[in-house]
Amino acid sequence: MNENTIEAEIVEGEIVLSEIKYPVSTTDLESLLKEYSDIPTINPELEDDIVAEQYQFVLKGHKAFVKARTGIEKTRKQLKQPALDYGKNVDGIAKEFQAMIKNKEQELLIQRKIVEDNEARKQREAEEAEEARMDNIKALLNRYKSYPMECIAKSSKVIQEVIDLAELPKQEILEEFFDEAVIIYDASMTQMRQMFDNQLVVENAQKIQDEADVKAREQKAIEDKKLQDEKDAFAKQQAEFQRKQDDFARQQREQQEMIDRQNAEIKANEMLRVQEIERQERDKIAEEERIERERQQEIERQKQQQEWEEANELAKKLHKEKVKKYAENREKEIARTLKAIDKYTDNQLLLNEIIRGVIPNVKWIQDGN
Repeated sequence: MNENTIEAEIVEGEIVLSEIKYPVSTTDLESLLKEYSDIPTINPELEDDIVAEQYQFVLKGHKAFVKARTGIEKTRKQLKQPALDYGKNVDGIAKEFQAMIKNKEQELLIQRKIVEDNEARKQREAEEAEEARMDNIKALLNRYKSYPMECIAKSSKVIQEVIDLAELPKQEILEEFFDEAVIIYDASMTQMRQMFDNQLVVENAQKIQDEADVKAREQKAIEDKKLQDEKDAFAKQQAEFQRKQDDFARQQREQQEMIDRQNAEIKANEMLRVQEIERQERDKIAEEERIERERQQEIERQKQQQEWEEANELAKKLHKEKVKKYAENREKEIARTLKAIDKYTDNQLLLNEIIRGVIPNVKWIQDGN
């Protein structure tokens, strides 16, 4: 901070600048900052006398900085108050003057805007009317240009209708674009008349071709009918011949089926006799296998019973040894925990160590967790 700055005072309604004096100087503040340039980071886990010494150092320093700051702020308010009072007076007079002229200024603005808004409306309406006129002219010119496009792939009748109904250009509508419109219109009419002539030639040629196609189809229909009649007669003869062959084949098939049924009955009876003999043999073998299976199951059950009794005895022995070893380990853990607790004479420090999880086998549980 510059020590030779200027302060403001009000003398007989005018601002008079004078020297600004604060309770501290730049040198004082630099000396204070230098004294506390190295602030220690306090660790509560260190020895009590070290923590106490560090605390006294930062407490003294904090009070010194608070005293300096509050002194500066108090002086600042005192020095600035005359200027604030002067500013309030200036604002009050200005508001009074503005209140005197505000209504008249607003009244004049309203009358001014009546004329200006009316002129703006007239200008806007004129521009919109001109834009609409130009859009209409452009639409007419595009309409004249589009006449030939409407006649593509159309019949000569449709083309003639378009020519007859085409709207002639009008001077009162097109105004300065009338000559351009006439040129476009005449070009479109010339192109459509050429399209009409070309389409008429195509249609006449197509008419001749269509008449020839009709005669050709009629002649083909007569020839097709004659050929179909011949095919029907031949098919009738073939059907009669096929019917006689089918009757002979049916008689042969019926005789063979009767012979096959007789042979099948003989074969079936023989098969039933053989199946009965085989069934009796299978039942005998199955009974012998069942007796042997039950004997083997009894032997297996006795073996499993003996193995279960031996495993049960071994499990009881292992359980007793495990319980004994667990009790010995718990005694060692409890002794280790008590030894760790005995090192702390300060209960608050001991509690901090428990929260941090330093004490073995002791866990801090907060309410609600």
